[in-house]
Amino acid sequence: MKMKRFIRPLFLASGMLLLLSLSSKATNNPDGFVTMDKNIRQMISFYDSDTIILVIPDHYRISENDMNEIRNFVFWKQKPEYIVKCESELNDSDLRFNLHFFGPCCRFSGAHFSGTPFAVSEKGFTFGGTGFTQPEDAFYFMNSSGNRLYTCRNGENTPLSYTRYMAGAYQLYIFSGERIVVPALPQETEHRIASMVWFHTGRIASQNPKNQTD
Repeated sequence: MKMKRFIRPLFLASGMLLLLSLSSKATNNPDGFVTMDKNIRQMISFYDSDTIILVIPDHYRISENDMNEIRNFVFWKQKPEYIVKCESELNDSDLRFNLHFFGPCCRFSGAHFSGTPFAVSEKGFTFGGTGFTQPEDAFYFMNSSGNRLYTCRNGENTPLSYTRYMAGAYQLYIFSGERIVVPALPQETEHRIASMVWFHTGRIASQNPKNQTD
């Protein structure tokens, strides 16, 4: 019993040291974006809500596979309830909920994208002067208030890269298929940071009394 009491803190400490080591080697968030630890806490807080409104473009049908991937992203607590609404169906009372925008960004009106760092174009989006117009191009962005999440892609039949990389360590990701374009990371580091986000998320969530079981 005494050994178990010592092993768990040592495991947590070693995990944290590894995460800090990896994050120090990675390219930081662009200037003006929040830090990694705050990003993860905001991501946890976003999903801590009992109900999340999933906003999709008008006349867009979300596939069952995509819906399952979105739901299954949350592993550290009971999964939130999702209410799916088209963009034009949003009303003032909906704005008090955490909103998750999902779908081809070019099919949104743009009214709710003013707080993002992207410029939406007819075929995709632009960031930092670079255009991303391929079907496999996608982005993940959590606003600084932690109540708006954007996981948008150009194509309708491409993988949800953000779920596969356990996005959350950074406020902003840009993907091109299976490759992370922003932040610029060595491929080995990409996968190791994704693994550590799982660890760090579980550690932080376990400290929340709402997520503790008797």
